[in-house]
Amino acid sequence: MTTADLSALADATATAVGGAVSVMDPHGFVIAYSSVPGQPIDDVRRDGILGKQVPAEYMVHHLDPDFRRSSKVHVVDVPGVLPRLAVAVSGDAEYLGSIWCIATGVSLRPPDPGAVAAMTRAAAAAVPLLLARRHPPGADNPRVRALLTDPDTVTTPGSRYTVLEARIDSVQPDALLVQLADLLELTFGNAPDSGCVIEDRTVLLVLASEDERGFLDAAEDVRRKAEAAFGVSVNFAIGGPDARPTVARRQAHWVLDAIGDGVTTTTFEQNRVPVTLRRAGDALSDLPLAIPAVEKMLACDAAEGTEYAATVLALLTHESNVAAASASLYLHANTFRYRLRRTKDLFGLDLDDADTRLLVWMSLRFTTGR
Repeated sequence: MTTADLSALADATATAVGGAVSVMDPHGFVIAYSSVPGQPIDDVRRDGILGKQVPAEYMVHHLDPDFRRSSKVHVVDVPGVLPRLAVAVSGDAEYLGSIWCIATGVSLRPPDPGAVAAMTRAAAAAVPLLLARRHPPGADNPRVRALLTDPDTVTTPGSRYTVLEARIDSVQPDALLVQLADLLELTFGNAPDSGCVIEDRTVLLVLASEDERGFLDAAEDVRRKAEAAFGVSVNFAIGGPDARPTVARRQAHWVLDAIGDGVTTTTFEQNRVPVTLRRAGDALSDLPLAIPAVEKMLACDAAEGTEYAATVLALLTHESNVAAASASLYLHANTFRYRLRRTKDLFGLDLDDADTRLLVWMSLRFTTGR
């Protein structure tokens, strides 16, 4: 990843101009910043670094199309905020981001020529670094890829790993996936054995983590920021914690595969039962589970418009509680009992045996999807 190089560029620019520097991506995410001691900062810089994104009320300056198209150094002087010099960074006819420098020790009207020259050089130097961000993070990190793909990878004894898999609902997600991966690495990538890769149009983040609740909340915060910045739906699925990161990855993938639209950030633990049922159904999809009586019942329902299968499934779902089962179908209990008797008369379905009840339930559950 190029964050270290961008941070070094930010430090060099801050030293040259004499003010704290931040580097932004096209969506206003803070992807690097200077750390030269003694330089004044304000709440906007502090909040931007802590929140990983420019505060919403100041995004108008970053989204200004005239600023994005320009190659000149701009003066941004907003009441109540320290003045800044800002320059857009573009390459291959594409807006790649911007560089912002708090300018308290140089003249602004007109801007100090030395400061302008330093900012202009910084923008040119940032082009290859920001272009490089379009390549999948983690591609040059064999440790991260090994943690996610090789079950035999040696890990620190006692460590447990969490894996997040992210999907973006966009017809052209590649650039957004890279930006999302960068955002995740900026937020979580400082810990040992952590990092992102992009694979099969998803982002995978691995990190050593025991605190599922704390990570879930932090991940949801990142997801909301990404949706607001990208303008598309973003889903996060979390597997683990587990001693084997490959297991946590499988869990995250199963959850992402199972959840539907509108789901925000969710975990394997929160979805263990439906995910396991889905996995079981997939594994047994080629195995004819239905006994002949069930096959006849389903055929009758399809041909005659009857609801014998729904009746039997309701009974089994409610553990043979006729009152609850009949109520779930808005039927009178006597009508419900009559239908059950008819399933035995018409199809020879006998629900007295526990194994038969299990097989019938699995067959109807996987066949009807209820």
